Amino acid sequence: MESLFSLEGVHLTPKQRRIADVVEKEGTSIVYHTEKEIADKSGVSVPTVSRFWPLIGFTNFKDFKQVMKGRIEVTPENKFKNFAEQMDEDHILNRLIEHHFKNLVQTGNHLNKEHMQKAIQTICTASDVYIYAPASSEGLGDLLEFRLKRFGIRIERIAKSGFEVYESMLHMSSASTLIVFQFVEMLAETQALFEHANSLGMKIILITDQLVSNMHEYVDYSLYTHRGEMWEFHTMVAPVAVLEAMVMGVGLELEEVSLERLKTLSDLRKTYKHLIPK
Repeated sequence: MESLFSLEGVHLTPKQRRIADVVEKEGTSIVYHTEKEIADKSGVSVPTVSRFWPLIGFTNFKDFKQVMKGRIEVTPENKFKNFAEQMDEDHILNRLIEHHFKNLVQTGNHLNKEHMQKAIQTICTASDVYIYAPASSEGLGDLLEFRLKRFGIRIERIAKSGFEVYESMLHMSSASTLIVFQFVEMLAETQALFEHANSLGMKIILITDQLVSNMHEYVDYSLYTHRGEMWEFHTMVAPVAVLEAMVMGVGLELEEVSLERLKTLSDLRKTYKHLIPK
């Protein structure tokens, strides 16, 4: 989806970046919000929000809303929301489906398709791939490692925190690729990895839920995934979808290798099924 505004040549403070991130995530539905609501969602004051609009080329919030109203359209998200409202509100599965659908739609709207394709090609041509998946993203790192290893790609997992991170940094080269899962704020370990990878000329792929962040300045390809609003229960449905799409893309790029590996796996299962039954 086209960005709501341009940040080219604009220097934002951390608070202003949070406002920009909230506005981008809300899309054109931001016109139904008040500055107070935007301030609450961003964790800043109302005056800080009021001073934000001139920075992005608008006189004030009213001017911004007027322009946005011309871009409002009927979206799949809104159609599904109307449908979901007719269902039993007490049914948790229905609420979860609506929540996941909204996150997937937001992800699809904001995901940079060109970055996705280039990220896939980068993984396919890398000598080795380093995966950094700290905290809640650890399971995503496990899944990505499992999938990519089937294609014969050399994978190294980076320690989640502390001095052990250096052990992986020691072996990186310009032919390596770094994949980082980083949600919310950038960790000190993440910044160290970014700076070291940049110094080596490595390609960096970032999977994040932040549309506006200084992390993007360090990386080659940013893949956005929506996990929910700041105040909502964050799920990993959309991140898994992005991850699986990337893996499928790698499989298609390495089609002959993929088929050969899968055949070998099938042969191994047949050979040793008397020892390790399926």
